[in-house]
Amino acid sequence: MMTYDRNRNAITTGTRVMINGTGRTGKIVAIHAEGLNPAQVRRSKTVEVEGCEGKFEPVELIRLGLH
Repeated sequence: MMTYDRNRNAITTGTRVMINGTGRTGKIVAIHAEGLNPAQVRRSKTVEVEGCEGKFEPVELIRLGLH
């Protein structure tokens, strides 16, 4: 599944990201988008980041380079 970060950069599983507000970084390990349209995916807590507890909204993430 592909979605977009807060700067409208494409993010997918394996993309390295930073969590806005905390400065923590990690790779996306999963995007849970079953039954959601693209707008709902972007505004819901659907993304799991390696080494970070919980799920995040894609708009909370900032892509760090290309993977």
